[in-house]
Amino acid sequence: MHPVQTLRKYRRLQRYRQVSFVLFKYGFEDIVERLGASPFWQRFRKRRAAETTPTPVRLRQAIAELGPTFVKFGQLLSTRPDLLPEPYITELARLQDQVSPFPTVEAERLLQEELNRPSQLLFEFFSPRPLASGSIAQVHEARLPDGKRVAVKIQRPGIHRVIESDLAILEELANLVEKHLPEFRLLQPRNLLDQFARTIRRELDFVAEAQAMECFRRNFAGDPTRFIPAVHWRYTTNRILVTDFVEGVKLTDLEGLRRKGLDPKIVARNGTRALLREVFEHRYFHADPHPGNHFVLDNHVIATVDFGMVGRLDDPTADALADLVTALLSQDLDGILRAFRKLGVFHDKVDLKAFRFDLQDFLDRYYGLPLDRLNADRVMTDLLRVIRRHRIVLPVDLALLGRMVSVASGVGRVLDPEFNISTEAKPFILRFLRRQLGPRRRVQELKTAWRDVQELVRDLPSDVETILAKVKKGEMVISLHHEGLNRLILEIDRSSNRVAFALIVAALIIGSSFVMQLQAGPRFLGLPAVGLAGYLIAGLLGLWLVLAIVRSGRI
Repeated sequence: MHPVQTLRKYRRLQRYRQVSFVLFKYGFEDIVERLGASPFWQRFRKRRAAETTPTPVRLRQAIAELGPTFVKFGQLLSTRPDLLPEPYITELARLQDQVSPFPTVEAERLLQEELNRPSQLLFEFFSPRPLASGSIAQVHEARLPDGKRVAVKIQRPGIHRVIESDLAILEELANLVEKHLPEFRLLQPRNLLDQFARTIRRELDFVAEAQAMECFRRNFAGDPTRFIPAVHWRYTTNRILVTDFVEGVKLTDLEGLRRKGLDPKIVARNGTRALLREVFEHRYFHADPHPGNHFVLDNHVIATVDFGMVGRLDDPTADALADLVTALLSQDLDGILRAFRKLGVFHDKVDLKAFRFDLQDFLDRYYGLPLDRLNADRVMTDLLRVIRRHRIVLPVDLALLGRMVSVASGVGRVLDPEFNISTEAKPFILRFLRRQLGPRRRVQELKTAWRDVQELVRDLPSDVETILAKVKKGEMVISLHHEGLNRLILEIDRSSNRVAFALIVAALIIGSSFVMQLQAGPRFLGLPAVGLAGYLIAGLLGLWLVLAIVRSGRI
């Protein structure tokens, strides 16, 4: 094996041991043992977290100790209330990836590597002290040669290698979970990990983040209540991102808002309307709902930073969402079920009868209440509880949307105790439904369907001609795949082997009996030795066959 591969394998093994130790330390020894870890960790039993500590807290502590990749994964899980109960969501949302900053000399070295010039030539001023430091990057204040204040986001050296190594470990853990922990299988851990891998790799690409910022700037062009920092492309690479500097008050800093003469009620309204426009008008939204990513500028302007995680509602999801909202508002149980089918979230294990009963109970709870009296946060929580009870996994962007609405509702109530997001959302929802379900959209769908029919009619003769030509040449191949057929073949093969084995045993017994009757050959204890040997071998083989059948559990 190549020395580099040997070193990489050794490091991964060490990381596995560290992960196992941390899980055991925080009281998850049953999971460690079911995943096949060594009993070696039993010696650390005294170092476990106190058993009185709630499980969600212990899970957060374990993830925080495992480092940046696991912290990012925990943060992603905190946006999936369709997968985890509320206590876990609340605890995981507290995960912060604040770590010690890396040396300024490393930051300046990376600037020179990426931009081919030292920071002294790139900027009129470059602060050696970072404003913020995270697991992926840290941010420095700087000033361009023209005097413009900017924020310089610099990727942490070596973080790409660390994340890829941890992703490989998480992938193997996901496989083990699906294999050894069947109660988590319906949560599709491998699919969840694939979504996480795409998200975190996108966060490592600062050009992708810059493009997202530019898209948001275009969407909010002309909106006096919204500010998206401009990207300075001349200084931006895959590992460096330079944007306008944002100096404002944190969204939830009530004292800071009042000192600036800003009204928290107006801030709540402007922030909520901005999010609602992202979702229901642009269908492209900021998917990291942490209040620390939003600041308030003069005149109640909402500024947003950190666009590493964004969500998008594609046409099929938007159509299904419109159907779902319409069915919820009209208390149409069958319409809700049709919307969930359109989303493709039902699996073989869903008990549709029980799901329908729980949905009816959910609808009865809010029957007759007008939209402006509904508590959107509570409605969302109750609906997600029903979804989670039946192990239904929502599309990732829809789950992000649900979490964003829930966080926005909570932040709104912090700013204004009388705030109700349903009141603000009503006009946006109605416009969204008119666009998605109105006659103009139906006409567009008919045009698209007619175009598809025309293409089908145009291409059908040539496609049929191609198929017939392959049939004539004997090139047509039909492949069949039957689920469980391999297991059937294995069982047939095993059964035929046992039958053959039994026939051999029977043949030995019959042959030995003939030898005993003929009284031929050498003798042992007065009996033909060959016959005795045949009986002995047949007895041993028969006993072996019986034991094999008993051990298989199928008699």
